[in-house]
Amino acid sequence: MRMFTFDPAQYADAYAAKGYCHIKGGLTKEYLASVIAAAETDIRAHKLMKQFAIGDKQQARYELPDPDGQMYEELRQTVGRVIGAEPTNLLLSERHFKSYEQTAIPDPPAHKDRFASEVSVGFSVHNVPGSTLVLYPQDYLDVNPFNSSGEMSASYSPERHQNVFLKDARRVEIVDNPGDVIMFRGHKIWHLRARPAGTTMLYLKMNAFNCDPLGEDPSTPIRRAGSLEIVKLSDEELATTIPHIGRRVDYFHRRMSRQWVELNGVVLYGEKHFTVDDDEMKGLRAIDGHRSVKAILEAMGTPGAAGLAKIRRLATRGVIDLTPDRARLAASGSKAEPAMASR
Repeated sequence: MRMFTFDPAQYADAYAAKGYCHIKGGLTKEYLASVIAAAETDIRAHKLMKQFAIGDKQQARYELPDPDGQMYEELRQTVGRVIGAEPTNLLLSERHFKSYEQTAIPDPPAHKDRFASEVSVGFSVHNVPGSTLVLYPQDYLDVNPFNSSGEMSASYSPERHQNVFLKDARRVEIVDNPGDVIMFRGHKIWHLRARPAGTTMLYLKMNAFNCDPLGEDPSTPIRRAGSLEIVKLSDEELATTIPHIGRRVDYFHRRMSRQWVELNGVVLYGEKHFTVDDDEMKGLRAIDGHRSVKAILEAMGTPGAAGLAKIRRLATRGVIDLTPDRARLAASGSKAEPAMASR
C-alpha cells in the first residue's frame, strides 16, 4: 500500500519559499481509508495519551501499518524531497492523532510544535465545514527551544504572550479536506486550528538532526540496543566508534543552587536531572556525529581508560548513542551487526 499520490518535486519550491505547502488529495484512497479506520479504533476505543491531552484536544499514538518498513521509507523519501533534507537523515519524532472535542473553543491560542518537530506533516482525516488550519509563516519565526508547545507558551509573561504580538502578524488560512497533506515548519511557525470542534488530524512530525525525545521513530530502539552492545567492546574498538547526542535528550543545563553552587546536568525527556562533570560537558559539546570517541576524549582532556569509562557511563544512561565508524568498516570489508545499524 502506498501513502502518497503526488510528485514531491512539484512542491519543493513552494516549501522552500514559504515554509509550508498544501497538497490537495495527497493521500491515496487506500491509505486514507486505513488512517480513518485507525483513528476510529484508537480514539473511539480511548487509546488516548493523557500526558499529551491539551485542553479540548485529545491525542492517540498512531502505528504505521508497515511490517516491512516500506511505508516508513516512502514517508522519509517524500518528505525529504519536499523540504530539501537528506531522506535517510529524517526521523519520526511524533506520530499522533489529534482529535478535537465538540466543545472545543473556536479561537484557540496559536502555538509552535516541540523543538523536535522540524517539519510537521499533517493528514486531514475528518474535517467539519468552516474549520481551517491557520499559519503565521512570515513573522516571529524563532525556533521553539522546548520539547512541548505548552512550555514555550508558559515561558511568556502576559504582556509578551503570543496572543499580544500575533495580532499584527500576517495570517494564512488553509481550507483542508480529508486526504489532503499539509507540511510546514512546525517548530518555527505559529499555528492553530480555527473552529476545530469535531476535527481529527494525523500528524507525523520529523527532523533531520537525530532528535527523538518521545522515542517514536522505529529505528530508535535499534540505535539504543546497538549503543549498549558497543559499550561492551574493548577500549581499542570503542575509541574508533562515533558518538552522537542521545535521541531522547531533552536539554542540557547548568543548575545553580540558592547559594550559587553550579551543577552540570542532562535531562532525558520525561526523566530527572542526570549530573555530568565538566570534562563530560566538554565532550558533549564537541560531539558532531562525525568525530570518533578518541577525538572527543582529546576535547574532554581525559584520554585513556578514565575517559573511556565516562563514555561508557554516558552511553549506558542514554545521554549519548554510539555507532560504528562506517568508513573504517567499509575499508575493512566488515558489516555492522543489525543491532548496531542506524536504520
